[in-house]
Amino acid sequence: MAVGEVYAEGRRRVCDLVVALPAGEADRPVLTCPEWTVGDVLAHVVGVCADILAGDLAGVATDPWTAAQVRARKGRSLAELVEEWSDVGPRVEAFADHFPAPSGPQWVADLTTHEHDIRAAVDQPGARESRGVHVGLEFLVTVGLHSAILGRRLPPLGIRAGERSWQVGPGAPARGEPGIGGTTDTELNAPPFDLFRALTGRRSADQVRQLDWRGDPEPYLPAFQFGPFTVSSTDIVE
Repeated sequence: MAVGEVYAEGRRRVCDLVVALPAGEADRPVLTCPEWTVGDVLAHVVGVCADILAGDLAGVATDPWTAAQVRARKGRSLAELVEEWSDVGPRVEAFADHFPAPSGPQWVADLTTHEHDIRAAVDQPGARESRGVHVGLEFLVTVGLHSAILGRRLPPLGIRAGERSWQVGPGAPARGEPGIGGTTDTELNAPPFDLFRALTGRRSADQVRQLDWRGDPEPYLPAFQFGPFTVSSTDIVE
């Protein structure tokens, strides 16, 4: 699957969404990105593409890196941000399939995460079965959660999301191999969208517990905090 094409689909959805918003919506707070507005979230995803083109990748994905993207675009309208993104986005999409692994799926996961942050803020849900959700979920499970479970020396965890399944943690099969790859004492079964949002800090610990677990979820809850993601301090309803 070409990540550039998947990213382009998400970019066009977000552009269509924000250009149709009423005046003033750029300043609407985004609950799932505390201290950011809709305009700030859009500035970040635009800034990621601009920074990739400029080779400005020092501190990539850190808070200072993203804060600089937002700060540089303060005061711009949503239409102005869309205009910049419509220039820089396609240029990055054209060579995104040559990103070193797993940067391409991570880039898609970031955009898809923020697409749904904006949708939640303006109460316009949609695209929950998009290719972006599925590409992003693959990255979050097989890289983020897998590494977090290994780092905490937890037993392997079986994951089922719709028609897809994985084993993560010790003894996990190589990336890209189908199936869970063995029996596990604990298994999590969740709709793909809910799992995607849980793995990006858009669900509380109680909401993660309430997913369909076979076995004890408690040892695995800390593993839902990896990279820039921490579980939400409050329940998130979308």
